[in-house]
Parts: sequence; structure tokens; C-alpha cells
Amino acid sequence: MIENGRPFSRSILATALLLLNLTHYSYSQCLVSKDRSGSVITICKWYLPSNGLLINRPDKSQSQTTVVYTGSPYLSYPIYEDGLLEYQSNNEKVPCKIAFNLATNQVFCRLENDSSELAIFPDIFTVGTKRFINKSDLSGKRAYYMVLYAGRSKVLLQTKIILKTTERRPYETGDLNDGSYIKQERYFIELDDGSLRAVRLSKKSILKALGGFNSQTLSMFKGNKITVWQMVKTVAEYDGFS
Repeated sequence: MIENGRPFSRSILATALLLLNLTHYSYSQCLVSKDRSGSVITICKWYLPSNGLLINRPDKSQSQTTVVYTGSPYLSYPIYEDGLLEYQSNNEKVPCKIAFNLATNQVFCRLENDSSELAIFPDIFTVGTKRFINKSDLSGKRAYYMVLYAGRSKVLLQTKIILKTTERRPYETGDLNDGSYIKQERYFIELDDGSLRAVRLSKKSILKALGGFNSQTLSMFKGNKITVWQMVKTVAEYDGFS
């Protein structure tokens, strides 16, 4: 396996896994599963110190508490799926089981016949039919984007997951979960000069990103709101495809 352009030896892999266990110890306390109704839930065990802040490093004065969140911070369920890692510096492609944490923008890999998980930073990875590329966002931070269309220009989707906790009240009863994972989606158009432009699903936003392009595709539809398919077809038209 190649990481950052260098082959992984067993010793490097062991070191990486040790660092992963330290850095992502909180994940080891969480389990993504399904409840009786078939809904995906995440169950985490935390430790509650006297100041009331949840942490994952216990000491003798702390008691354990369990929280249940609706949904999952991961791309899919089961969280590990067959995938492919790609490294552009040496054209290396590595098949492995991949889990993508949308809350932390972190990719994990499990190699064949190995249950250990490794935090990785590929240039590109594919899970099923979904292809993701690594590039800087508008703030300069590195992020992964799902490719919806790739021609001279690209249509990209950035998905983030945030955890919204539930405020408990003394009189509330029942199986109310402690919070929910909320999905946030943002669309971008990357032009052939490499510039990245955030867009909304509206004619006005798309045409502005394309420099006032006179789109025959969008002229066929009434109103301002459009679908993802209409956006992709418009960008393909901009690239010269009918």
C-alpha cells in the first residue's frame, strides 16, 4: 500500500494504527447499527466528569453514560464498503474496504483479511459508484467532494454531517434520542481554469457561475429552481456536449 507517495511497511502500518487508536479513540466507543424499526442509530459510551462535559478519557472519578443519536456520521450503512484508493503522484490504486466519516471529513481503510482500520488521505477514492476527489475548498481547507459530472468542467457535491443534540426536559418520557446527525449539502462548479464556484440549484446561480452562459437546457424549464440533473446537463452543454 502507498501513503503520501511512499510504500507502507508493516512497521509503518503498525505505527499508523497506533496513532489512529490514540487520535480516534472516541470512535472506538461508538457503534453504528439499526434499531428495531430499521432506522440507523449511533450508540456512544462516554464518561461524565463532575463539570458535566462529555469526554472519552476516563479516570476513577468519572461515571460512564450511554448516548443514542439518530443517524450516522458516515456515508453509508454498513459504514465499510468495497472501494478503491488512488494516489496521483505514482498512479497507485489500492482496493480496500472504505468508511468515509462526513462529520470529520476523514477516510478509513481496511485492507483485505485485516480488521484494523487505518486513517488515510488519498487523492481520490471510489465507493461503489461514488467517486470523491480531494481538493481545497473556498476557505483553503482540504476537503473531499463527490463528482457528479466530469468534463472540461466539473460538478461537485460536498456533504457534511453535523450533530444536533437534544435538550432534555425533566417531564419528557419515551425513547427520545440524545441527538441527530443532520446532513448539509453544497454544490460547486469547477471550471476548466481550476476555479471553484459555489452554486445553488437555481438558474440564476448556475448561469452566474458560468459567466452568463446562454443555456438552451435551462431555457426549456420554467421558474428559477432547477434539479441536480438539470444543473449537470447545463454544465455539460457549457462544455460543448449536447
